Amino acid sequence: MILNIKGDLENITKRQLKFICDVISKQKNVVNEVIIENVGEKGDNYGSQVKRINVQFENGKEFKMIAKVRPDIMKIENETVKSVFINEIVMFNEVLPKFKELQENACVPKEDLFKYPHCYGTLDERDNEIILLEDLSVSNFFTSDKLKPLDNNTVKLVLNNIANMHSLSYVLGRKEPQLFNKILDTLFHPLFHPDNMTQSRILLENIAKDFDAIFETSRYRNIIVDVMQNFVNATMKLISSDKKSKYSVIQHGDLWTNNIMFQIQDNQPSMCTFIDYQLSRDSLPVSDIIYFVFNCTDYKTRLNHYHKWMDFYHSELDRHLSYFDLKVEDVYPRQKFDADLKRYAKAGLGMTFFVLNFSLRSSQEAPDLVMEDIDGVKQIPQFKMGALTDKTFKIINERVEGVIESCLEYGYLTNI
Repeated sequence: MILNIKGDLENITKRQLKFICDVISKQKNVVNEVIIENVGEKGDNYGSQVKRINVQFENGKEFKMIAKVRPDIMKIENETVKSVFINEIVMFNEVLPKFKELQENACVPKEDLFKYPHCYGTLDERDNEIILLEDLSVSNFFTSDKLKPLDNNTVKLVLNNIANMHSLSYVLGRKEPQLFNKILDTLFHPLFHPDNMTQSRILLENIAKDFDAIFETSRYRNIIVDVMQNFVNATMKLISSDKKSKYSVIQHGDLWTNNIMFQIQDNQPSMCTFIDYQLSRDSLPVSDIIYFVFNCTDYKTRLNHYHKWMDFYHSELDRHLSYFDLKVEDVYPRQKFDADLKRYAKAGLGMTFFVLNFSLRSSQEAPDLVMEDIDGVKQIPQFKMGALTDKTFKIINERVEGVIESCLEYGYLTNI
């Protein structure tokens, strides 16, 4: 069935349009109108272009989907770049449905089921990649303001969801180890894949130069320089040493405010779900936790709650594992968890420097993703950073220095 689709068709191929029509046809209603509109602002998404598909049926009913489309700038002759988009297809086609199956077989209560957007279909054809997902706004899920740090109750809501996801990785690894290891071999982080390291170092060095200028007068400048200089090597060392560790999980990989949606009741978040699994890969649980806490909370809130959050995560991991007759001390002991927090902190701090430099900018200040040619060969797209307003400059300074102060207080930077 070919429909007359209107609206923002930029970057959508004829093959993708046909795929969208095929998915809509499964709704078994006569279509009156299909309109596509862009979602988000500049800086919200780089790994995919996000669009909302609004379908109006002749009987008055409405159907909405979110389409994630591979951007034109990512369509270069590089198979590892393709795989970045494929990561999310693997998550929605294989991993998340398997998690759901595990919980249903164990009769996990509805309130503890790991929630994720329903996937209506995926297409992984070269340069025609697309993922069609449930539009969570229909169920009153929303993202928070990325400039506002999350409060204690919201953080605990997210940590519970992280613990739930990690517990299911551990269960899958024990029940179906061959499938689990196959998935771990498939997923990867694009910045730290061996095939991408030359381009990644150029990308990170360029961002580091911009970041260095922001903190030229910082009282923490020596720490920032040390962390940035050793970031790639420190991260690669962790990835290599912990690859397929018995403590490995399928991590989300990009848990910052824009990738977490909340359902609100009585003006408070009552439920959360994760979106954007493009950076999911093999890692230890602390990688997700450090990334989330460092990027989504402020110094004052961490000062009052950080250690309680770590206690809460570990206890929630135990609770979710208990549905499968597993104990956290046998799966991921607290002593190991605490040691890993310290092991991962410095590399996590380096990643936080990059993330906050992106996420705390307004749409007008967001970096441009540009393609560079070197000797006539197209490289992995690079970020061109723009100037900051004084307000944004101050916000980034305060958040970054606050994370450094927290790390010093937790004893995570004793080797600097």
